[in-house]
Amino acid sequence: MAEGNKLSPEELAKLREQLKKEAANIEPPKPATEESTTEGESTPQVEEETSSKVITVEVSDDKMKATVRLSFPNMFEKYTVPEVIAALRANRVVLGIDSVAIDDMINLGHYEEDTVVAEGKEVVAGTDGYYEWLLDLEKRESPDIREDGTVDYTSMNRLANVGEGDRIAIYHPAIQGEKGFDVCGAERLPRIAKDEPQLRGKYIRFEADTNEYFATISGKISRNGNSVEILSVHEVNDDLNINYGTVEFYGDIVVNGNVESGAVIRAGRNVTINGTVSSGKVFAGGDIVLTKGVQAKSKISARGDIFADFIEYANVEANGEVHANYIMNSTVKSSKKVFVDGKKGSVVGGFTHGLSGVEVRTSGNYNEPVTELHAGFGEDDYGQYDRLVKREEAINNELAEIVSEMTELLKVSRERGATQTQKDRIYELNIKKDAAYAQVDEIGKEKRELAIKMAAGTNSYVEVRGDAYRNTTIGIDAAKLVLQKEESCVRFICKNDMIERRPAHLDKKEPKANV
Repeated sequence: MAEGNKLSPEELAKLREQLKKEAANIEPPKPATEESTTEGESTPQVEEETSSKVITVEVSDDKMKATVRLSFPNMFEKYTVPEVIAALRANRVVLGIDSVAIDDMINLGHYEEDTVVAEGKEVVAGTDGYYEWLLDLEKRESPDIREDGTVDYTSMNRLANVGEGDRIAIYHPAIQGEKGFDVCGAERLPRIAKDEPQLRGKYIRFEADTNEYFATISGKISRNGNSVEILSVHEVNDDLNINYGTVEFYGDIVVNGNVESGAVIRAGRNVTINGTVSSGKVFAGGDIVLTKGVQAKSKISARGDIFADFIEYANVEANGEVHANYIMNSTVKSSKKVFVDGKKGSVVGGFTHGLSGVEVRTSGNYNEPVTELHAGFGEDDYGQYDRLVKREEAINNELAEIVSEMTELLKVSRERGATQTQKDRIYELNIKKDAAYAQVDEIGKEKRELAIKMAAGTNSYVEVRGDAYRNTTIGIDAAKLVLQKEESCVRFICKNDMIERRPAHLDKKEPKANV
């Protein structure tokens, strides 16, 4: 030791080193517990340093996501992944925890900002079973419009043909979805995917290993729900004339030629004629498509719709709609509507009737021929209804006489017994009575059909979207109006038995074929 009890710098350095070693070996004092503190002894107070670490957990409303926000720690503290996970679990977040995201958040010092650290798994939706149809079985409800504005009715061929052994459809079975979960551990279930019923049909074959359906005969195929029907199609690749006589077929008929004078076609379903009908007769239980048109006193009748490029000097009647490029000097009747579409879109001469309405571009021409456009209930319909009412009244009067005579004869029979002549008369009257009641029922049916027809003609109209020339007669129900001058872009309606004018619907678009 140096003089005067002063330590040299070397001695001071040595002592400091010894103190550091001793301090490192000393354990920190343990806080006193209640058991170790005796009465009368004082408990030493240890001042703890308050932690600055705050872990905030937020769970989304749908419980599919959880975020964590870390407060800034003091310089002597650091967050750990386990304590963040513990905080998540304390907030019921148990699934989808991303420990890598937590570790990155801590190591990169992403404090005071929300970080997604847990995500649920969304449900994976399944796929219902479905049929992949290898043929176009959809009806083409509208024709194509050519570049020049005319209507192409060749696009209206509604036959879908199939050959023997052709594939019809492939079935794709249902695929079930996958379960999901939220961050709180709740399971989420997908909707159960459903399979389609197996196709039914007499002339189809199913291959289970490939889920494919095949046709076993050639013909026309159609589908109604899960029922597949294959019918033979009668196809004529020639002109039909008087030498063919009458061509009848319960299915569809296709004529790849003209139908000439003397030829008659009767089809249970649709008729397609890829030529011109001249002085021929065509009857169909379905639709009639005349890709070129009809002329020369032909008669065309269909329970469905009729489509024709042109109608000239012909008689055309449809329970459905009638569509044409132009009509000339013909009688055309529709139980629905008549549409004269296309570039020409004109009706010149004749009588054109649509129960619900008639829409044309032009009526008449500069020569001012008499051209009648009619909609609604016609004079013939009113006449028919009047005849039915009078006939019903007459039969009811006859019934009253029959019943009166039978009542008197039955009364005599109960009082004195009936002679053979009286018995024969009662028998005869019974037959007449039953026949009269049958007639009344039939008349009632016809009256109901007319009432339905009248309802269909409610709010009927005639619309000319271009020029309506002089001598055009507009008829709606029983009201008539003869145009005395040219009019344009007008819709005619009937109010209180008077024909009124309204602006035509010029925004109406031309029909287009379904894709």
